[in-house]
Amino acid sequence: MTLPSPNLDDRRFQGLVDEAKRLVQQRCPEWTDHNVSDPGVTLIEAFATMVDQLVYRLNRVPDKNYLAFLDLIGVRLYPPTAARTEATFWLSAPQPEPVRIHAGTEVATVRTETEEAVVFTTGRDLSVVPCDLTHLATWPATGDATDRSQELGLGRDVPCFGRTPTPGDCLYLGLSQPVPGVDLVEDVRLFPADPVTGQRAEATTRIELDRHALVFSYEHQLRVREA
Repeated sequence: MTLPSPNLDDRRFQGLVDEAKRLVQQRCPEWTDHNVSDPGVTLIEAFATMVDQLVYRLNRVPDKNYLAFLDLIGVRLYPPTAARTEATFWLSAPQPEPVRIHAGTEVATVRTETEEAVVFTTGRDLSVVPCDLTHLATWPATGDATDRSQELGLGRDVPCFGRTPTPGDCLYLGLSQPVPGVDLVEDVRLFPADPVTGQRAEATTRIELDRHALVFSYEHQLRVREA
């Protein structure tokens, strides 16, 4: 982290003008017209402009001294390097074969009216491997794990958690093959059920639970934890 350089003089144009007008009131009280149309005020503003430029140049000195001091103790500035960021690629539709993204593929930020697009190139190859959700298991905080893969294959609704979710309840998702470096879930849809009839309501992205929250973690599991 770069340390901010101090300003040797933090006065600006308007501050210099105001200070000069205060001195005029103290040392020349008979001068009462302080409007911009007064020739004396015009001279004050002209000198304030020149002083403001001098102050600007004066405040550049700490940067030069800072670099000079670092040079004396043998510290050198790092050479210019390319910026790095993370990019995510989304398939427009599932593909039967792996999709390979070669190193050097160009991606860019959105160009706006005020800013040009920033272009990046990928640093390594990436393969988007096709996979399917083939296994499903639920594991309540107090109890044993239950394999729900058969219900998943039949397209049935699966109770992710108990009627009253508690911290530590888990939902495990099993894929047909490993997919390293690939985001698996774009969104999670929740279907709250009526506690009496069990009838499923409309999908929602959030279920209000007393002092609990649903979280999707990197271990590809849904876990209820303390809010």
